[in-house]
Amino acid sequence: MQTRSWKLHYKFNILLHALAWLGFLSLPILFVGSGNEGGPKIFQRWEFWFFGLCFIVPYYLNSYLWTPYVIRKKKYLLYLISVTLVCVVFALWLRPFDRLMQLNVPPQNQAFERGPAPPPLQREGLQGEQRPSSLRSPGVPGPRGRRSQVDIASLYIVMLVIILGSLIRMVQYWIKSQQKIQEVQHEWTRTQLAFLKAQVHPHFLFNTLNNLYALALTGDVSTATGIHKLSQLMRYYMDERNEGEVDLKEEVQAIQDFISLQKLRIGPNCKLVERYEGLEIPKKIYPFILLPFIENAFKYGLRISDPCYLDFYIQVKGDCCLMEVRNSIAAELTEQKGSGTGLKNTRKLLEHLYPGKFKLDIGQGNDEFFVRLLLYI
Repeated sequence: MQTRSWKLHYKFNILLHALAWLGFLSLPILFVGSGNEGGPKIFQRWEFWFFGLCFIVPYYLNSYLWTPYVIRKKKYLLYLISVTLVCVVFALWLRPFDRLMQLNVPPQNQAFERGPAPPPLQREGLQGEQRPSSLRSPGVPGPRGRRSQVDIASLYIVMLVIILGSLIRMVQYWIKSQQKIQEVQHEWTRTQLAFLKAQVHPHFLFNTLNNLYALALTGDVSTATGIHKLSQLMRYYMDERNEGEVDLKEEVQAIQDFISLQKLRIGPNCKLVERYEGLEIPKKIYPFILLPFIENAFKYGLRISDPCYLDFYIQVKGDCCLMEVRNSIAAELTEQKGSGTGLKNTRKLLEHLYPGKFKLDIGQGNDEFFVRLLLYI
């Protein structure tokens, strides 16, 4: 697909260049059309093709050789000297425009210029050879048909062609550089997201294994059920695409499995509340965005002996998803090393995946921790 697109772009550039040069070569017909070489005859003269080559060749030399060399090597002085030499050669030696305009000299002027001298003027003793220039017919050149020493028109056209070629090439280089910058930024973002996910997922797995370890130590018969729930969560983790979105129902189902797993170790002193609204609304979400807030509440909210509570609320609306998490704070875990790392990494994930499309409020009181996430999806 990419190769086909490149071929179409290449063919379009060739067509665009061909049309542009056809338009440029049609201009001499307007200048020479009133002379004896007007119409189809102009295509039979070498001066016409010489005129075209004198400007086509410098354009491509400048656009594909000089300008790229200057951009890579930054040889600005050498480039300026080269352009100056080209202008001097065009203005004083090649003179393509001046040669083309010679085709527009009327036939009688050419005959006069090449033919014998006119008969002497028989008036008041003035000879034909001494006829003053003021008495020559208007529009008739002198005996030698002298031209201007500098072809100003050719100088102007070649400078215009060189400047245009340089500008086009610089714009193309700028566009390519911007594309490369975007590709590098995109690759950097992907790498950073993979790194952040790698930090969040082991964090979640570590906490879950700790819970199963606690069940195994007490000899609870629910350990097998917990392992089954964990395998379902791991299957969800392994099946999710690194960059793709999943149905919001799948994320909520993973949350429910996680909570069911945690219920195996909740004692009668802990109150747990789950509320879900609007799950029938089809929504897409990046996986493991909501789950870290749930597992963080269990990690820091459960108390072994003292009363505790956990409150989870997820509401789906037409344009957003709201999640609120409230939990009591276990005093023995508030100062645990590395606490809050999962939430920090999750915030970074939100900033990369949903820039400007979420509101995250995290608050902590004396005995309560509160999280409110409003995600526009």
